[in-house]
Amino acid sequence: EVIATVPAGAYPYALCYNPQNNSIYCANHESYDVTVIDGATKQVVTTVTAGCWPQALCYSPQSNKVYCANDGSDNVTVIDGATNRVTAIVNAGDMPYALCYNSTDDKVYCANQKSGNVTVIDGTTNHVITTVTAGEGPYALGYNSTDDKVYCANQESSNVTVIDGATNQVITAVTTGGYPRALCYNPRNNKVCSANQAGNNVTVIDGTTNE
Repeated sequence: EVIATVPAGAYPYALCYNPQNNSIYCANHESYDVTVIDGATKQVVTTVTAGCWPQALCYSPQSNKVYCANDGSDNVTVIDGATNRVTAIVNAGDMPYALCYNSTDDKVYCANQKSGNVTVIDGTTNHVITTVTAGEGPYALGYNSTDDKVYCANQESSNVTVIDGATNQVITAVTTGGYPRALCYNPRNNKVCSANQAGNNVTVIDGTTNE
């Protein structure tokens, strides 16, 4: 049963949850902002201005921050989870398209679709640590907390780049089906799954061996 319908901005595109203040964040692609919703009352708390074409969101529990990737302005808006104010704007690559958080090393990863790389952001300082070369058309990210690895699905090269979370070095690239567009991590079996749009299949990658 639907218990509420909450107004957002234009073209809502991504969501994430902040457990520290029980708020939901909605990135609105065409109005260049993020709607903050109270999880208890289902009311809009505020609207935060983001960059051009907000595309993806992720949450850092360590610093209580929300990150918003803006694919039109090639940057990441950092929002304080306590105040809902913008605290930083971090430059990324060309067309930032996906985000994920590394809880072991307190890093945020931003996949840049057109420049074929991943921007690594320090979760404390919001400074760019490095840029990691990925495949063609990075589209999705995932994090393996067991082995401290980050996975980047590259839709145009049909592979997944595996990045060491501690060193930010590329470990390997794993061939998938055609056009991998989504990733998820299974911590029980230490497996990473890649949904391949053109292959009509799912590639399962061993988190330890990368095979």
